[in-house]
Amino acid sequence: MFESAMKPIWWLPTFGFGLFLAIELSMFAIPGQIFEDPGVGRHLRTAEVILETGQVPRADPLSFTKAGEPWTDYEWAFEATVGELYRAGGLGLVAAFCFAIFASTVLGVYRTVLQSGVSLSTLILCTGMAWLTLHLHFAVRPVLFTYLFMALVVEVWYRQAQPRGRDWLFLPIVFVAWGNLHAGWLAAFVFWGFSIFGRILDRIAGRVDGDEAPVIPWIGLALLCLLATWFNPLGWTLHHQVIAFASTYKSFALWDEFQPPNFAGPSMSAVTILFVLGVTLLAKVRRNPPTWRWEALLPMLFFLYSGLKTQRHVLLLIEVSIIPVARDLEVLLHGHWWPALKKRLSAVAHRDLAATNDTGQAEAATLTVELGDSIQQRLKDFQARQRAAGGDAWLSLVAALVLTALFVRTPAAHHIEVGKSVTPKLIAFVRDHPDRFQRPLTTTWNAGPLLWNLRPDFRVSFDDRGDFYGDDTVFSFVNLYNGAAGHGKIPGWREMLEKGNYDSAILDSYLQLNQFLHFMPEWHEVYRDEHTVVYWRQRK
Repeated sequence: MFESAMKPIWWLPTFGFGLFLAIELSMFAIPGQIFEDPGVGRHLRTAEVILETGQVPRADPLSFTKAGEPWTDYEWAFEATVGELYRAGGLGLVAAFCFAIFASTVLGVYRTVLQSGVSLSTLILCTGMAWLTLHLHFAVRPVLFTYLFMALVVEVWYRQAQPRGRDWLFLPIVFVAWGNLHAGWLAAFVFWGFSIFGRILDRIAGRVDGDEAPVIPWIGLALLCLLATWFNPLGWTLHHQVIAFASTYKSFALWDEFQPPNFAGPSMSAVTILFVLGVTLLAKVRRNPPTWRWEALLPMLFFLYSGLKTQRHVLLLIEVSIIPVARDLEVLLHGHWWPALKKRLSAVAHRDLAATNDTGQAEAATLTVELGDSIQQRLKDFQARQRAAGGDAWLSLVAALVLTALFVRTPAAHHIEVGKSVTPKLIAFVRDHPDRFQRPLTTTWNAGPLLWNLRPDFRVSFDDRGDFYGDDTVFSFVNLYNGAAGHGKIPGWREMLEKGNYDSAILDSYLQLNQFLHFMPEWHEVYRDEHTVVYWRQRK
């Protein structure tokens, strides 16, 4: 647990504020990158549906294959928020909002590591690794709030032995919002569950006592926050749906973000896992390794296991493990090397002085020791002041508002495109022939951008809502795109093509289905660009 002994300095920012500013300023250079994810267009289109109807969708408004069927929208609050932002300031204001959320998350991680008392070098390395890892899923997606709120939950857990008075009010409010923004709130209860259980094991083993590591207050706070998630349009039905979402669907393994990390490349998610494991194992093989408590080890092991199965969960792993890893890294980077070096220099100085009466060498060794002690003390004083810095919150808010006001007036804010797989030329072609795209075959990569750019009447056959369509439908579409044979209840590509009764196909150019459609007389290629091939089916 960590708390600053100094009185908070309200006007002083930390170095983390500079990191916040760097992320915010990058918005002026690359605002469109966070709109390239294929799911962004689907969220933006759903946002318009919510604002147009004034209601949370209960039936599918986006596809013609499941039009009107019941649909659980876990993320309606995020969509309503970005919808209002779009009305007020266009996509530029949406971009500024998401950059501020991401920058706040990285700043929160920085401050959490800072308050743990580690050195500046450890602080920079750990925060940098967290920044690079969290950037893997930086897009206009509601999962941004999960990473922000998860960083908050971890900070509250490690800040002190038991919750503060304000946590009993503030955290339930956070979970009310989280329960309507994204299904990732379940990860917080997994973290708390393993941490509390680990603390009980530590108490049984005699590593800690009840005053140092209380359990009951945290159980009470977790239950209160769980109750707070009930405040949503679905009530407790949401919890059943979210647990099924996290544990039931097999087709999620087909999505890139749910596949295991690539260690051959390696990918950034693989690098993060290697960093966490490397630091931990190297610290443990030292002569006097740091003591690990079960309350830190159990949640880390669970999210490490999840991260090895699904690279998207590596982002949660880095947040959950940031404090234990920082403490281990501190031992590796600093440990006892400076006291050992001082001892050796002193021995050298006394030996030279006794053997040769050379006061010059002895004084040089002594000055080296004194200089090192002085630098070390100055760094400690600086970090103590940094831990007492209380200006990050209000300065970040002011900076975000000022930079947003400037950004929405720049040309970059008015030339943001949603999705990188659809071009303006493709959109113009589809708009020019609306009668030929009443039942288009679409893909998960282009469905979201098409829904946004061709709103309000365009509907898709399939998009990235795998939990809504269900495993059988997802596997059927995958068979269709890949030109694969069916098995069991899952039809093959030809059966799926006939069953869909599509009048057109808007396909990613790399899909195997393109090769088959060229040999089918009823299908004709009518458009092609670097990303997409369009076909019309001969009218009967």
